[in-house]
Amino acid sequence: MRKLLLLALVLGGLYAYWRLRRALFLFELVVMDGRIVKSQGRIPPRLLADVSDVIERADLNRVRIRCVVRGGRPALLFEGEIGDGERQMLRNVVGQFDKSEIRGGRGGRG
Repeated sequence: MRKLLLLALVLGGLYAYWRLRRALFLFELVVMDGRIVKSQGRIPPRLLADVSDVIERADLNRVRIRCVVRGGRPALLFEGEIGDGERQMLRNVVGQFDKSEIRGGRGGRG
């Protein structure tokens, strides 16, 4: 009986962790050779176009960009070959949108 209760507790904790991570996730982009090759989540068309412009101009390669909610605002997390200047340009683009606009897939303020 204890093992069953422990298993239920562990599974419940894993489920809660998964739901929390999912609630904080907005979108993810995978970039190869200056192009977005994979996207996951909702992203407004204008935001995607602006991010694509930055990626193409910077000729990024092997980069994963995740957008999550931190402090009620969208925040970007980067993995791969990307410089500080490109990171800041992408943050500036995403900063034009709030989390509800990104979740809804609508256009941003402008």
